[in-house]
Amino acid sequence: MIREPLMEGSQLRLRPLREEDLPLKVKWYNDPDIRRTLLVDEFFDLDATRQWFAGVKDLDTRLDLTIETREGRPVGLISLLQIDSKNRTAEIIIVIGEKEYWGRGVMAEAESLLIGWAFQQLALDKIWAVAMPDNLASLITMKKIGFQIEGTLRQEAVKEGRRLDILRLGLLKKDFKPAGKAGTS
Repeated sequence: MIREPLMEGSQLRLRPLREEDLPLKVKWYNDPDIRRTLLVDEFFDLDATRQWFAGVKDLDTRLDLTIETREGRPVGLISLLQIDSKNRTAEIIIVIGEKEYWGRGVMAEAESLLIGWAFQQLALDKIWAVAMPDNLASLITMKKIGFQIEGTLRQEAVKEGRRLDILRLGLLKKDFKPAGKAGTS
């Protein structure tokens, strides 16, 4: 497992997800406004989330971080999944759980911090993500930092009984445009 990365930007920092953060994860992932942006369909339960965390916290193929303000208030979660050292790729996911931080550049800064760190420290060459076509805030943010839509996975997922198209986005190391003063420390 990747131990204790701490990345700091101008308005936030990223630190490892801890067990005491799990009630916030459950709260955020079950919030109806946030759920509209997520590809998950199931509701989250604290006991199941604790079991999940126990099973994944030491895996080398993922990194789960808490996004917090410089003052230490948790406002979201960000992760690298499917870290593939052979092909030097990983998937990125993010949830800004505290809605008063929506539209304030937190997503761009958090993604920039983690992506910059992953390109430098993990020697990755590509980060990829998936998003629903109607998640405009996420798509705009990802495009600003260099992601490109690589394709549409037609009717790839079922959510609330409806089939959904999913966009696949990719960011090559050479195309990365960090947001703001996102630097690794």
